[in-house]
Amino acid sequence: MSEATVKDAVLAETSRLTSLKALALAHPKPFIATGLAVLVLTAGTVVFYDSIFGEEIPDYTLIDFDPSVARAFAQGLVDLGHPQWEGRMSGSEQEMLTSESIMDNFSKMGYQVKLNTFDVPMFSIDSEPIFGYCTPGTLGQAGLVEACSLADGNRQSSFFEHRSEFVIQGYSGSIQLSEFEDAPLVDLGHVNDENIDWASASGGIILISAGGDSIQNAIVWENGPTNGALGAIMVNEEYNCDKLVQGDCVPIFKAGIYSRIIAANQGQVPEDFPLISVAKSVGQELRETFNETDAKIIWNMDIDNSGDITVRVPCGTHYGKSNELLMVGAHHDTVYQSPGAVDDSSGTATVLELARQFATIINSTGQADRTISFCTWGGEEEGLWGSKSWVQQNADDLAQNLRFYANLDMNHADKDLRENGRMSLVMNYEDDHKHVSQITQKFSENYPDLWAKYEVNILHFDHDDMGYNSDHGPFVFDLPDNTRGRVGVCYGSGSWEYHSYLDRMDRFNEESLTVSAVIYGSYLKYLAWDDE
Repeated sequence: MSEATVKDAVLAETSRLTSLKALALAHPKPFIATGLAVLVLTAGTVVFYDSIFGEEIPDYTLIDFDPSVARAFAQGLVDLGHPQWEGRMSGSEQEMLTSESIMDNFSKMGYQVKLNTFDVPMFSIDSEPIFGYCTPGTLGQAGLVEACSLADGNRQSSFFEHRSEFVIQGYSGSIQLSEFEDAPLVDLGHVNDENIDWASASGGIILISAGGDSIQNAIVWENGPTNGALGAIMVNEEYNCDKLVQGDCVPIFKAGIYSRIIAANQGQVPEDFPLISVAKSVGQELRETFNETDAKIIWNMDIDNSGDITVRVPCGTHYGKSNELLMVGAHHDTVYQSPGAVDDSSGTATVLELARQFATIINSTGQADRTISFCTWGGEEEGLWGSKSWVQQNADDLAQNLRFYANLDMNHADKDLRENGRMSLVMNYEDDHKHVSQITQKFSENYPDLWAKYEVNILHFDHDDMGYNSDHGPFVFDLPDNTRGRVGVCYGSGSWEYHSYLDRMDRFNEESLTVSAVIYGSYLKYLAWDDE
């Protein structure tokens, strides 16, 4: 594979994964490598784009990692999901129980624990949502009586399946709309079209084609409520099509961009503007039905989006001989309607297994030179609220003492390697990149079976190209005095089940977690005890 081909493949995958996770909150930076240093290691072949091994290589020690234990941790997290919707939504009882479980694990491992809580803008879904339509009976279609009224005797109601056919979007408001009410469905084409006549939807329900993109949600939030629309239905015609269900595109959850929502709506989230995503097949059915008949939308959702809700950040810490800080983190929340096996039970399970391994090292080696902290974040899916709040609370200390933070968000590859088992480890400081590259070389020699299966990309990006798309973002961009925190992230591959009801343990590949866990974990071990 040529250098150009490898780079193109790396950038294509990191771009896709970044599009999945993109929130573009305070720093709408594109996730584009600037070519400072890229090392691609694949199936025993080493390709260098930059001379990085010119110095004497330290004698790194690779840590242990048990993928079966990581899987057990992940299964335990998934089991804490909502009894009907399966997710561990931020601010919910399920997220609280998850945080308590993580705290209990850290405590049993011997760490000093702290449960941080933050009240942040959030929403809660208070009952099972209903979405469908009424098809007029004979009299209603003939215009002899009001379509779908009580007098329209043989009218028929059809309802769509929650989670598989329609999904509530982040910060959606409530609606109670029966078949007896007149709210026309207004088809506005595609959300990215120029010159959309948003005003034509005043008093009606918007139907608009889109994909799985928070920016597209933001466009609807900026134009729907302000033009008097009663709500919006976004048809997924672009993301995961034919990947999960043949001939269809499964709806997924996206949060939107909170700052843009309130900026467009007088500083508030509209309480009475509902927003959902529907499957491509549902959009087709709605268009056909409403073009041919005087059908009526039936839509009931009870959502509280008007205030703050508590999210949690549990941490387990081993205090070293200095205040210099090493951290590993992942988000423990999921989107509301998904088990979140990959996003991000995979990352949180990796954090827990790394914490277990480091507890063993501490017991045998003694106090580390640097402090080591393991944290998991709530509120990630709706806007990185947990990590943003925690970083803000500890910003001065982090600016002075943070040595390295490893963020594990979907550090996972599909078990059938649909995307060739690619994993990209990305850092924003050259010396971190150099050490991790060298450790990766040792990993390749010690894990030959894994090495034959997975493609590992070690990248060094400029600070501003790191993106604000996961919990590493606040560590890079939100420290005082323009300090850019040292971070490493891992992007896995595949995971077309992302943010859907199909992100389940049957797609979980615990073996793939070993790659980022051993590489980053070994670097943290080196920084904790062996860095001179």
